[in-house]
Amino acid sequence: MKTNPRILLVDDDPINLDVMSAILQEEPYHLTQVTSGTQALEVLRNSARGFDVIVLDRMMTDTDGLKVMAELKAHEALQWIPVIMATAAGSPQEICEGIEAGVFFYLVKPFDAHTLVRMVRAALAERMKWVAIQRSLSAPLHSVQFLQQGQFHIRTMEEAYALAIFLGQGCQEPDKVAFGLNELLCNAVEHGNLGIDFEEKTRLQAENRWEEELAHRMTLQENLLKTVRVQLERIPEALTFLIVDEGPGFDWTQYEGLHPERLLESHGRGIAMAKAMSFQKMKFLGKGNQVWCQASSKSADRIHSDNPAYVAHTQA
Repeated sequence: MKTNPRILLVDDDPINLDVMSAILQEEPYHLTQVTSGTQALEVLRNSARGFDVIVLDRMMTDTDGLKVMAELKAHEALQWIPVIMATAAGSPQEICEGIEAGVFFYLVKPFDAHTLVRMVRAALAERMKWVAIQRSLSAPLHSVQFLQQGQFHIRTMEEAYALAIFLGQGCQEPDKVAFGLNELLCNAVEHGNLGIDFEEKTRLQAENRWEEELAHRMTLQENLLKTVRVQLERIPEALTFLIVDEGPGFDWTQYEGLHPERLLESHGRGIAMAKAMSFQKMKFLGKGNQVWCQASSKSADRIHSDNPAYVAHTQA
């Protein structure tokens, strides 16, 4: 049975909590309010159902929002919940500190109802990606362990997801790597091969036509033979990935972090998230249509320990 997304609102000002609740109660969400970071952590640790998104005030009387983030990231079950940080000023320094703490969604006070709803929806979309990736990884494929090198070609967003899951399973942290690869591969398909830039995606999403336009561009004559090429190389204790699209490239420096002018947009943070969370190293090459990244590979012992058949054989 489908259940409504659960949103935790954390602010030491009860008026702010009531305002956010009044806005979000029009959406199909289950809302919980707490007035301190300490309360938030207690509720999160003791919740049987869990939460899908947290809206967290940056400055509270009992603790700093970033300290709450540190507690979340240290907890295996809580580290995957997207957090929207409510802050009085979205300065570059605050954004940088937030990214380092794992925050990629922001609300700059005072914010309007439309902005709050849009950011919660965007954070929920990221949550759904994480949940889907973790479910896909629950039945691991071990054939990737035998690859010393390989080359793959994809065309669609669905193929991007499938390849990200497959390649991520050869890595020490498969969920994080699969998430990052999916972001980079989708970026290569959508922005590289299909030529949808940031401003155009913003407009298409506002018009509810983004998926329709993706499908349309896939059918255009000039795009029919375009692919994204992925090259895998195994090096000692790591896997490297080179992703190359057939687009004109772009200024990737604008997207490796979150810029204040794009802070309240519902998209445009995938590259920053991949760089911060998924890989040991990541860099764009040439004109921006190539990106290289490296992740720790899964050891042979770890691969075998994940394989029930192997474990049963060794215990027989």
